[in-house]
Amino acid sequence: MQTLQKSFSALFITSLLFTGSIASLKQVDAQVPQAPATNEIRTNIFVQDELYLGSNKPRGQVSERDFQIFLQKEVTPRFPDGLTVIDANGQFLGSNGVIKEKTKLLILIHLNTQEDEEEIQEIVDEYKEQFQQESVLRVTSTPRQVRF
Repeated sequence: MQTLQKSFSALFITSLLFTGSIASLKQVDAQVPQAPATNEIRTNIFVQDELYLGSNKPRGQVSERDFQIFLQKEVTPRFPDGLTVIDANGQFLGSNGVIKEKTKLLILIHLNTQEDEEEIQEIVDEYKEQFQQESVLRVTSTPRQVRF
C-alpha cells in the first residue's frame, strides 16, 4: 500500500511539473513559406474538360489521319495554349448491347469563361457531325488549381 501511495505521489508531482512547463511555453504561430519574388510561378484556377471521342462510325472507323486533321483544324485553333490526347479503349451500352471502340480522350484545361464553354461545345458538335457520332461524352471538373 505504501509503495502504491509513493507511485501516485510521484505521478502527481511529475504531472504538476509537466503542466507547469507547458504553461510557460510561448505560443508560436505557424508560418507558410512564401515563394521568392524572383520565382515566376503562376497559379490560377481552371476548369478541366475531358472529351471522349469514339472512333466507330456507320461505315468504318475514324482514321488516325482524319483525327489529326480534325485536331489541327477544329481544336488547336480554339485552344492554342495546349491540350492532351490519350489513346484509349472504350465501351458503352448501346441498343444492341455492349459496344467497344477505340477512343481518343481529349483533355482541355482552360479558364472558366463563356467563350471557352462555347468553343468546347463547337468542338463536340463538329466531331459529331463530321464523324457521324451519336454523342460525345464530356466530363467537366472544376475548380482545378494549375501551376506553371
